[in-house]
Amino acid sequence: MANYRAIAAISTALAGLLRDRYPRDEFGGGLEVSLYQSRDFESPMQDGFSIYLYRTGINGSVRNLTMRRSPDGKRFRPSLPLDLYYMVTPWAQDTERQHRMLGWAMRLLEDTGVLSAGHLNHYMPETDTFAAHEGVELICDPLNLADHLTLWDRLRRLPPSATYALRMVLIDSDVTIDDGAAVQTRRFEVETVA
Repeated sequence: MANYRAIAAISTALAGLLRDRYPRDEFGGGLEVSLYQSRDFESPMQDGFSIYLYRTGINGSVRNLTMRRSPDGKRFRPSLPLDLYYMVTPWAQDTERQHRMLGWAMRLLEDTGVLSAGHLNHYMPETDTFAAHEGVELICDPLNLADHLTLWDRLRRLPPSATYALRMVLIDSDVTIDDGAAVQTRRFEVETVA
């Protein structure tokens, strides 16, 4: 289970994946890959990819998780199951180049499938955000038409983009649940009835 830095680790890992693997022989060596906020869409980059976390939510299918136990037996409050929704947008001056970039990015993310802990921790200064056995599944999750039009209305300069969901990102709690003192004796108050 990941700690509170998980969202930042996933965002930087997605950016790092695109930055490290884009084909420089086809797209050149100067593509920019950046994490975007909504204000960045007002004056976007000229050539590159933006990664925009447009929605977060609590996973509704698993809300009643059990308490987490550490290897030494300590109990902690249940993990928080999050779903993260990202939009990957290619930016270019030429439409055909933009479409090539989008196709390449979608193929890369589909081929990747699961972001392992090694990859998720690689781009953060802290290397313990995700435990060695953890990973996050990356799923292409197109917006429904109403959401797409709403997003298009708010971000007027938005070129064709791909949206992805990362479900069940478990954020661990550091709040321990203390056990009561061990029971030493039991006394039963029994009365006789006459």
